[in-house]
Amino acid sequence: MTYVLNSPFRLRGWKDRLGGIYYTEKRRVSFIGKENYLLLMKCDGAHDIDVDALPENQRKFLEGIEKEGVIRKAGFLEFLSPVQEYKLYPASYKRSVHWSITGACNFKCRHCFMSAPHAKHGAPTHEQIIQIADSIAECGIFDVGITGGEPLIRDDFLDIVSALSDRSIEISNIYTNGWLVDEKLLDELEKRGQHPSFQLSFDGIGMHDFLRGVPGSEEKTISAIKLLHEHDHGISVSMCMHRKNIDTLRETVKLLASLGVSSMKAGSMMDLGEWAQPEVADLQLTPRENLEMIERYIPQYFEDNAPLSIMLSGAFMYTPGDSDWHIYYKRECSAEEEKKSPSCGVLTENFYIGADGMVAPCMGMCDCGYAQNFPNLFKTPLKDIIAPGSDFNKLCSTTVGEVRDKSGKCRDCKYIDRCAGGCRNGAIMHGDNYYAPDEENCFFFENGWEERITAAAKPAFEEYIKRCPPRKADAGDSEKKEETVDNCP
Repeated sequence: MTYVLNSPFRLRGWKDRLGGIYYTEKRRVSFIGKENYLLLMKCDGAHDIDVDALPENQRKFLEGIEKEGVIRKAGFLEFLSPVQEYKLYPASYKRSVHWSITGACNFKCRHCFMSAPHAKHGAPTHEQIIQIADSIAECGIFDVGITGGEPLIRDDFLDIVSALSDRSIEISNIYTNGWLVDEKLLDELEKRGQHPSFQLSFDGIGMHDFLRGVPGSEEKTISAIKLLHEHDHGISVSMCMHRKNIDTLRETVKLLASLGVSSMKAGSMMDLGEWAQPEVADLQLTPRENLEMIERYIPQYFEDNAPLSIMLSGAFMYTPGDSDWHIYYKRECSAEEEKKSPSCGVLTENFYIGADGMVAPCMGMCDCGYAQNFPNLFKTPLKDIIAPGSDFNKLCSTTVGEVRDKSGKCRDCKYIDRCAGGCRNGAIMHGDNYYAPDEENCFFFENGWEERITAAAKPAFEEYIKRCPPRKADAGDSEKKEETVDNCP
């Protein structure tokens, strides 16, 4: 019997993960073991597979991937197409990259951690942009989030979209202030086969213009959200909390949900860039003020029937329809698990490319004191930067055990088994020790905020789920986009 791989699937491998099946329609890679992968490689229309002679586990594997639509029985002279044939990428596997295509912006935000109003990090030339796109494709990265500064101010923005589309790279997200979002942009994206989600900033009803420094920006952002909703783009929002807008949070969440926004992140700002200037010091929330704001709002959020998915700093997060809420700061890790458990799971498969070519584990690290230690792809090929065993990959895969071993405070801390050392971005915000403790996490646990947030959330959540029962788990839930479940009164 001959089999052939169905057309949406590709055989792909990376230096650290050889056996991958790339599903082009969902931009997703699945990895399987060596023996089954060698069997899969024979599903090329040319190899005759004696199914009855296969070991039981391989026979079940073959039956399973045929049922799932990965392979089918081959017709006469039907072979694997060249684009589906096995390709090995010269780097370690990375699922996605967050890419600043410019460090400049058309807004004058008071809190910008990368000082985009002054274009501190510059902007790559078009030739450099193409070089980066080639590097991303060379490393087998199929998913890119485009950011800035403000990415839409580039005159060659659509050329960049075309370059990524031509290299079979999906733009999963565009991060924008919304000022330049219009019908023409969305039409041009569709023409190039791209239908990204958008993340916009919205800093409170009546307060957005104040923080963004441009009159009319609030009205333009609302208009952009409405337009994106009409065109069925996923929409998320980030809200920067400070002393002037903390009382707008509840009404802002309700407004955004009514406009079609599906998820929102809100929290105080990093003390970097523009937000570190003396003239805004009186606006900055202390860690205690930020957590007190969250503690007050959680019951209101559930009283309003959880209008959208929300993440409030790392202290509280919930997706409507889920059976429970969570504290992101709380990541339990046993003494045995910490030896191999990553300090940040996101960094193992994702990273950031800055407008100046800097490659960092996370965008928030681009302007911290440690940034001078990060490599630059204009000096070192990206495939070498993210090669298996590279210094950069070692940073990205830092374990909880390494943080504990290299930080005196974490080594002796009774909370390490539940905070996992905290965020590496938070650790290096004001210093050059990548393995330092995340003081925001320290404050949360050392001052009893786990108990306080639980006391605020638990009774409100119990009343909420009486009105809005959680959805039943579905086999495809892990692949679905977050969405609000409309089962509330």
